[in-house]
Amino acid sequence: MSYGYHTPDPKAYGYGVPGHPNQYGGYGPPPPAPNNGSAVAALICNIVLTVTCCGLFAVPGIITAAIAMSRTTTDPQSAARLTTISWVIFGVAIALGILLVIALFGFGLWGALEAESSTWDEPARV
Repeated sequence: MSYGYHTPDPKAYGYGVPGHPNQYGGYGPPPPAPNNGSAVAALICNIVLTVTCCGLFAVPGIITAAIAMSRTTTDPQSAARLTTISWVIFGVAIALGILLVIALFGFGLWGALEAESSTWDEPARV
């Protein structure tokens, strides 16, 4: 088959040849490699949060970050979604930890004030 001077053979440039870099008209640089830096950071933050103060609240964040790290190369969209979920769980765990500390401090203060006020109301024993 003759293609003439202005219409070269498309297979000469790799178009239509399976496995060739230009199979799909690969203009421009290749896409960047998937990055799992945010998933690693979420995993580390959730582990630190679990070890230091808010034990059970951050365990789901550890699980979702670990799954996101494993899916970075195979399913980048799912990995990004799981990383976002892990960061949200981290934020919720921080908020619940702060609320827990405030509640414990409030109950302790309330108990101390209650105990102090009850000692003043009692009559003196001789």
